[in-house]
Amino acid sequence: MNRRQFLSGALAGTAISTLDWLRFFRSFGVPGTAKELGIAEAAAAELNATPRFLIYWFQEGGWDGYSMFNPVHTPNDGTRVIPAGTLRPTPTWSQHRYRPKNYGTSPLNPPRTSGNITYGYLAEDGLPLFSDMAVVSSHNGNTFHSGGRWEYHYGKYRSSLSGARQQDERTVMQAFCEAYGTGYLLPHVSWHRWLSDGELSIPSYPEGTGYYEKLGPVHAHTLYGKTPTDMRNRLSSLGSVAQGQRDARIRQFTDNLQANLVNEQNGESVRAFASALTIHRALTAGGTTTIDPTTMFKDPTLRSEFGITAADETTEAGSINGNPARSKENPNTNVQALMTYEMMTKGLSIGFFIENRGLRLYDSHRDRRSIMNNQGQSDQTNNMRKNLWSPLKTLVAKLKATQYGDTGKSYYDFTTIVLASEMGRTISGDVEGILASSGLTDVQKYDEIMGQDCCQHWRVSSVAFLGGTVRGNTQWGRVGSTSLEGIPIMPDGTLDPAYSPDTGLLLSGRTKNANSFITDAGHVYSTALYLSGLDPVALRTAGKGRNDRAPLTFIKKP
Repeated sequence: MNRRQFLSGALAGTAISTLDWLRFFRSFGVPGTAKELGIAEAAAAELNATPRFLIYWFQEGGWDGYSMFNPVHTPNDGTRVIPAGTLRPTPTWSQHRYRPKNYGTSPLNPPRTSGNITYGYLAEDGLPLFSDMAVVSSHNGNTFHSGGRWEYHYGKYRSSLSGARQQDERTVMQAFCEAYGTGYLLPHVSWHRWLSDGELSIPSYPEGTGYYEKLGPVHAHTLYGKTPTDMRNRLSSLGSVAQGQRDARIRQFTDNLQANLVNEQNGESVRAFASALTIHRALTAGGTTTIDPTTMFKDPTLRSEFGITAADETTEAGSINGNPARSKENPNTNVQALMTYEMMTKGLSIGFFIENRGLRLYDSHRDRRSIMNNQGQSDQTNNMRKNLWSPLKTLVAKLKATQYGDTGKSYYDFTTIVLASEMGRTISGDVEGILASSGLTDVQKYDEIMGQDCCQHWRVSSVAFLGGTVRGNTQWGRVGSTSLEGIPIMPDGTLDPAYSPDTGLLLSGRTKNANSFITDAGHVYSTALYLSGLDPVALRTAGKGRNDRAPLTFIKKP
């Protein structure tokens, strides 16, 4: 294909990616006169007047929601002294609530309120972010690890995890990057691996099933960020695309390039052309800013700010449910956050899925016997601080302090951040079925009660949003102190008046409002896109994702 054929095909209607342009530059040089290149840059600047960035920050394994953003205050019955063999204590085993050891005293404080947000002790380290945060406490996750993780990527609709993905399916990040990612070199970077949690069998999930990286156009496909070394190698290989043109002169070009560059129907190609031109200049030292792949993620000041050590850049592997040991190939989240910041501010990427390195890090199962021996559940504070709050606070501060171009606004102003985990965890266990069993002796019943998992996977969870378009210092919904369930909310975000806002139980003589609901991963999917300036319904209608939940429009700033 010669230059004329390439350009006539590319600019005539089919958008091309930034990487395609760089490959073209390698073969033919950069086409056009200085005037025409100026037109391209001006047109792209107009198209990029409102840049967009989306970050999901995911705590894989299931956080203790009742100590996070589903705060409830209960006794810690793990400290009770109950004679061995007792089947029917007062209160009953089913009514016992188990919190981490020393719950109720500093630093494991009961729920507190800051501004308009009531929170548990696991969110204490996030207090500096509350003024920017919208919390959704009436929220359900999925009690199946892989199913929950899948839903936070794909949303909610009739689907089969093991089925072949169809051309109209998209993850939230693929939908976002399909809309906004044409003009970026590596638009979509994720630090998760679908099979890495060890729960799924590799032979049962061939390519194209489960989480599938290659949905939508190429520029929306998932690129795994892996470690800084891996990303430096990737960037260096892309840099070599332009290396051979270091001394090439910009060629005079006369086949209607100027007209094509100002034609509105070619907007995506123009954006990609201008982006490639900027990257080409940077990689070849032809511009004022040089991207040197060999120095990326090595800046000592940035590394210090994010608290990065050599150990944070390593990966971990584990074996779960008898499946072979696997690795997410991820560094620690503080490294992922630093990489996100650099790739955003160097104009390389716009969509990121950050996930903790450890396999099932928050999956803190405990049976009743071990809880009582320990006088409480596991405390997730250190994991939450290391994997979420400390690096997130640093990233937000850096984004707020970094101006985007000459807009007078910061990168944070153009960013949406989603905080989530696939599920919450139980703080009790119902024993009525065990007590009613006629096939067990009293001794066997007691052993069953003691062996009951009281920190299981649980649907009750929460999510939070931050970013330039988020209505901060707000909390939507809550968990009932008696029901321990999310209280349904109305379409405007208020609580369903049929429920007690304290206990969470239906009021006498009342029925649930037909329009009230508990949010789920699908609402999060739509809301993330809505906050980023996209219409989720229009995308679904256009065959760019199947998620059928509506966005929570009340999250957005008025």
